[in-house]
Amino acid sequence: MQKTEQDIDKTNIAAYIQFTNIAPGATRNEIEDHLELCRRYHFQAAMIAPCWIPLAKEMLSGTGIKVASFLDFGMGNAHISGKLVMLESLMTLGVDEVDYAPNMGFFLSGMYDEFRNEAELMVKEAGDLPLKVMLQLGMIKSKSEKVRAIRMLEDAGVDWIKNSSGGWPPGATDASVEDITLIRETITGRSRIKASGGISTFDQARALLNAGASLLGTSRGVEIVKGAGAAQNPSKEWSKPY
Repeated sequence: MQKTEQDIDKTNIAAYIQFTNIAPGATRNEIEDHLELCRRYHFQAAMIAPCWIPLAKEMLSGTGIKVASFLDFGMGNAHISGKLVMLESLMTLGVDEVDYAPNMGFFLSGMYDEFRNEAELMVKEAGDLPLKVMLQLGMIKSKSEKVRAIRMLEDAGVDWIKNSSGGWPPGATDASVEDITLIRETITGRSRIKASGGISTFDQARALLNAGASLLGTSRGVEIVKGAGAAQNPSKEWSKPY
């Protein structure tokens, strides 16, 4: 459902943010700081690497904040058998939501059956677990092919469609109102939209939500909340773009 500007303000912006730190070199202390910020600002979820799921589950227990993680980030070209094993592993660790990278090489090769079949198998394995697919719209040249990819993923049953993995690999693009609008106008309502990539200000976040996104993936959650006028004066600068 599209949101109006008056729906998005300092009282609720954090509820749309999946606050992200997936840096390969992030230390335990940095992840603990990240999770403390999630508690302080009450973001919708902490998006962290799979190895930190147990720590996040412990630190966020009882807060209502979800623990989100990912598999095959950026690349997307692991064999489906490996993706299913990784998904099962994340579920065993107790993750609340999973973002996964689809095989863009399949789609760009015109291997549409393989692309759709992968999504269907991931959805089946996930069961009731919310699954978000990191569709790389920036890698697809024509609007008609972008629409085809979006429809195939929704038809496969994925809960959420993203515009991008955000920032990496080459070809991944920042979230834009144009891309979010395209997804919103293409889906029938069975899937929802998460915007990801380069989201760093409150005005940008609000524009993406008004365009049709229901979640935002960003490492700049604190700055966005500050921009909404709801800063709580954290004593450190915690997140760097990733």
